Amino acid sequence: MRFLLDIAWRDLRSSGSSLWVFCVCLILGVTLVSASGGLYRMISIGLLSDTRVLMGGDLEVDANEPLPADVLAWLRANADVSVLIEVDTMLGTDTSGFLRVELQSTDGLYPLYGELVLQPNLDLQTVTAFQDDHWGVAIDPVLADRLNIGINDNVYVGGLIMKVRALVQYQPDRGLSADWRGTPVLIAEQALQASGLVQPGSRIDYNYRVRTGIGPEAWRERFYQAFPEGIWEVRTFNNRGERLSETLGQIASGLLIIGFSTLFIGGLGVFNSIQTYLQSKLSTIAVLRALGLRNRRLAMVYLLQVGILSGGASLVGSLAGGGLALTGAAVIASQVPVVTTLTSLIVPLVISICFGLLTAYTFALPAIGRALSVDPALLFRDMDGAATSTPRNWWLATVTGGVLIVMLVQIALPDPLFGLGFVVVTGFLLGLLDLIVKVIRHYARTLDDNPLLVNRFALRLAMANLHRPGSPLRASLLSLGSALTLLVACTLIVGSLVRTIHNTIPAESPALILYDISSDQLSPVVASIEQYPGTERLDTAPLVRSRLTEINGRLLEEIYDMNRKQIRDAAQDEYKLSYSSNNIDGVTLVRGAWWDNDNTGNMPKIAMEDREANQLDLTIGDRLTFVAEGRPLQVELAAVFKQKGIQTKFWFEGIVSDGDLDPFINRYVGAAYMDNQEAIAAQTRIAAIAPNVISVRTAMLLSTARELLGKASVGLAVVAGVSLSASLLVLISVMATGRTRQVYDATVLHSLGARITVIRRSLHMEYLLLAFITSVFAVVLGSAIALPLLNYRLKLPSEDLIWLGAITALSVSMVSLSLGSRYLLRRLRLRPAILLRSGG
Repeated sequence: MRFLLDIAWRDLRSSGSSLWVFCVCLILGVTLVSASGGLYRMISIGLLSDTRVLMGGDLEVDANEPLPADVLAWLRANADVSVLIEVDTMLGTDTSGFLRVELQSTDGLYPLYGELVLQPNLDLQTVTAFQDDHWGVAIDPVLADRLNIGINDNVYVGGLIMKVRALVQYQPDRGLSADWRGTPVLIAEQALQASGLVQPGSRIDYNYRVRTGIGPEAWRERFYQAFPEGIWEVRTFNNRGERLSETLGQIASGLLIIGFSTLFIGGLGVFNSIQTYLQSKLSTIAVLRALGLRNRRLAMVYLLQVGILSGGASLVGSLAGGGLALTGAAVIASQVPVVTTLTSLIVPLVISICFGLLTAYTFALPAIGRALSVDPALLFRDMDGAATSTPRNWWLATVTGGVLIVMLVQIALPDPLFGLGFVVVTGFLLGLLDLIVKVIRHYARTLDDNPLLVNRFALRLAMANLHRPGSPLRASLLSLGSALTLLVACTLIVGSLVRTIHNTIPAESPALILYDISSDQLSPVVASIEQYPGTERLDTAPLVRSRLTEINGRLLEEIYDMNRKQIRDAAQDEYKLSYSSNNIDGVTLVRGAWWDNDNTGNMPKIAMEDREANQLDLTIGDRLTFVAEGRPLQVELAAVFKQKGIQTKFWFEGIVSDGDLDPFINRYVGAAYMDNQEAIAAQTRIAAIAPNVISVRTAMLLSTARELLGKASVGLAVVAGVSLSASLLVLISVMATGRTRQVYDATVLHSLGARITVIRRSLHMEYLLLAFITSVFAVVLGSAIALPLLNYRLKLPSEDLIWLGAITALSVSMVSLSLGSRYLLRRLRLRPAILLRSGG
């Protein structure tokens, strides 16, 4: 064995430099697998290591109003209970403006788990207490920077002037979406009651965090047994962990699949690179076989070489991916709990190395088997025309490697459904690819005999090259086509999002959107906005929160055969109802029709949002019963509408005929179209006259959206760029593999009288045809991936952007293949003398 290892190493040192494509392809693929797997591992450990801390307790009872006294007494008799009340509101100063925050009132037991770190290091009860005629507040440092305030400064919260007494350096139960929804602000419960924000109809969340000495599941069952008719949702920290794990798993699986795809593409580079390398070794192999070296020992030499190269490349790729994972973790560590210890990377690094080794051997085995089938008798002829084939046992070994890769994919992906889907889709695409190649080759042969091409020798030669044995068509479609498919999908998604965000301002978007306006506040709020000369218009609409209880006179639990948990979940589902006046959401009818303005004497009509209507399997004419403000509202379904997936206004589940919501209205929403600078002043004015009203400037929302989209675009560009780089390397290996044969064929043609300019022109045409076919392949598959996501998930129809994907695919493929053809033509040396000793 040591003798064979010495031969393998000496051979690599002398001629292994030609295998650089082999190494780089593996490094790129393994890097993506290692980076995505490592980042997922560090985030999941950080988030899931102690979900009690993230949740704030062993369990949490959520309610939209305070629990009855007997329920609260039962809770406190059976566990430690901390009450956290959350209200969305505005916070600001006279000089710095106002920002949306999530007000959180706390009690003496907060937090039940973890440690709240304040600066200065004071007790939270001391910070939030009423002292020197002011209630205290603890705020986030980022919020303090945005408002240019510090400790001991005064801020407006509701109807109170409060004093900032501390900055929150670490909050153990801080939500992951806090920066988007509103920064948490900690105050005392008594201060919240004094702020005037707790009013009838206000949207307030009551979270009762529970710490118990028994199992959370057992405690929850005891609670439900004590209050079987209760509609309150009780979540355990295990539920929270499962949801987090599921979400993280789906995101990580998507990233890992891209890494696996790149590694699969890189496998083609491994195959072509090894095949080219072994073609140059055919005479050496023939000599060794003629001298009596057995195939088993000869195979071991090249298997050792594959192991040395793939092991080194996989190690480099895994370390590079680990470095990227650590970099990404450092970037998001301020927003997401992340464990950045090197031990957390051991598992993903080992898995990525295993993937690299398995991929290398799986794709290298057919090439090694084919090279070892060379006949020693060919030593007396030219090796360029040597006929070789892969023996059956080598194909069986290749299939075994493929099965092991599939099994490892299933183990490595956090979401097994993603793994199964990836394997099925990959198999489908390979089958589809094979069919496409056969169709193209069939029509290429047909066109080859077309009378119109009789006098166009260069074009006929290019067409013939598409269907000849050894054509790069299949490898080009699989490698470059796969990378371009990803590139087209990313282009369509990012392009659609960018267009939507840029088109939203100023044509569609209001400068200011308003929430939670009570009926008695509507007139003064409207007057305060209309006083500004830059106000173009102000739309207001009622907002009635309701719960669906019956369909056609039957309770939901009867129709859908719900268990108690499903009934409780349905009781928490909120349907926001409004009128069609001002058409705030820009809705579009899907089916049915709007009603006449005069609906007197008839049952009230409703149009439902398409997602809700489809989930409930509703049909036009169904009678629905909602409960709003404790009273029933019966309506007839007259239409189904859809709303834009991304907007800066409001989202209604139902639009009711005019006048029929009047008995239930106590809250309004609004949208002001005005100058942005005046919108800032209007925020301050509204905060003074109606402190409970939430006002959000669209410019700030879209600025955040653009920032997030920019980061996502950079990430997608990096991933697509790595995948594209691997594909270009595969093309280089394809061209290197076929170069000997193409030089041979071109030499024959030149010897028969074909001019070198015609041969060069035919090669240009061949690669132009390959670029066109590859682009069509990528545009069709990329659009099939992106458009359903944009249409049905984001509700952003983007069929008109296919041209952007087509231009991207065609440009990249033409540049790539043009460079490839130049590479080949520079090495095209025609020497007719080689035909004198060739047996091909």
